[in-house]
Amino acid sequence: MISRNIVRSFLLFYLLFPFLFLIYSFRIDSWPNLEELFWAFKNSFIQAFFSALFSLLLGLWVAMGLLSFSDGFRRRYRRIFEIICLLPNFLPPLFTLLALLNVVDPFPMGTIGIILAHTAINFGLVAVLITILVESKIGSLAELAEVEGCSRWQFLRYAFLPILRRDLLLLGLFVFAVCFSGFSIPLIVGGGTGTTIEVLIYEKIRLSSNWSEAVLLASFQSLFIFGITMVARKDVATNANRIVNFRFLRMPSGIAILVILSFLGFYGYIQGVIDGFKQVSAFYEIQSALIWNFLGSVAVGLSTGILSFASLLAIAFCSPSGWRERIMLGYVAPSTSLCCFAFLMFGMNEEFWPFVKIPLALNVLFLGALYRMGWDGILKSLASQIEIANSFGASSWLIFQEVVLPQVASRAALLSGIAAVWACGDYAASRILSHRDLTLAMTIETLMSSYRLGLATVLSLALVFCGALCFFFMTGVGRVFSRKSI
Repeated sequence: MISRNIVRSFLLFYLLFPFLFLIYSFRIDSWPNLEELFWAFKNSFIQAFFSALFSLLLGLWVAMGLLSFSDGFRRRYRRIFEIICLLPNFLPPLFTLLALLNVVDPFPMGTIGIILAHTAINFGLVAVLITILVESKIGSLAELAEVEGCSRWQFLRYAFLPILRRDLLLLGLFVFAVCFSGFSIPLIVGGGTGTTIEVLIYEKIRLSSNWSEAVLLASFQSLFIFGITMVARKDVATNANRIVNFRFLRMPSGIAILVILSFLGFYGYIQGVIDGFKQVSAFYEIQSALIWNFLGSVAVGLSTGILSFASLLAIAFCSPSGWRERIMLGYVAPSTSLCCFAFLMFGMNEEFWPFVKIPLALNVLFLGALYRMGWDGILKSLASQIEIANSFGASSWLIFQEVVLPQVASRAALLSGIAAVWACGDYAASRILSHRDLTLAMTIETLMSSYRLGLATVLSLALVFCGALCFFFMTGVGRVFSRKSI
């Protein structure tokens, strides 16, 4: 049987492959220009800071609205609003960008546009996480304060903010880290004035083939984000174990703003679909290419999903603890540009090879996020069972097969399905690793770059079907593994 040490070593090598390959292949013979680095860092910092700030403020407002549905029969409606909040994070960024570009005309390209897009994507997730924080940390205190006759302002000033101040700061740091290293949004709406470190790395390699400076820039960015991520993972709250009446914190206007923003996004998307159908004759010229692009999206989505499923199970087999767990929690995938260019330089790029390299690169880029989306908590919950099995002398493979796999296969398939959806909507990594449009997302990005938003929006409907197909396939795989391992 394969030993845990071999699997652990392979996983570590796989995650660090882009850095190791580029350091081995290219000599560091030049350093980035400090003025250029400062300019890109300033742009990255400003857009990430204000994206996190506005996501936090808007998320806090919406969270107060969600707390209005925290008791009784109204709690079932809250699930609907939470799904609406999480939808921008579940779907690829293309959909949010299409909705924004159709609603906001003219769209402010540059730093403002990046902030607007990042806020639209992240505020719903922030709202849901704040709701969990409130329910788990100050739920009982809110009921006691109401009984004692405390006013809302007094509770917010002397209880809410002092108790949750650190948690809100850490949540803001988490959003900051995600936005700081973002590549998909700045690539489309960054313009010439919104060049971030990630875009600068892309330009260093694509335009000037300056690998030495690109590696150093990526190392600087990864170390910076790694430090922020390690800090932002501390003191994570758990879910409340009972229903609490939050009269102090109810703010129905939070639900109103969520409904308004969701309506504007939906209206912009539908308006784009209507405009696109008016130009649908343009699709007849490229209909054969679209069929192959649809199949390409399915191939990339399923390949990424299967790789993610295998990687998550490999992590479960390794049962990371101690310093290995801290590495996984703090692991930030290398720069998207650097990672993809490393795979581009490794081996051949013709024929079917892009369909091999794109899923491999996306798996490296997605795996850290998938691990932090609850996979670490699942593995911790099994620690006592694994310890008991070890005390009885069971081998690591037997423990994995009989104890771990039956309990984690379904969740691994769910997370892998999400990765498959993200892969179907990816255009940034695919653009680097392929010299032509191989997927629907790449075709949509090409249409968006030429300001044919209507056609891009119509084509995104096929992308929805493609993502759903990959998602349900992966969840089906999870059910099969769960049944066979029982």
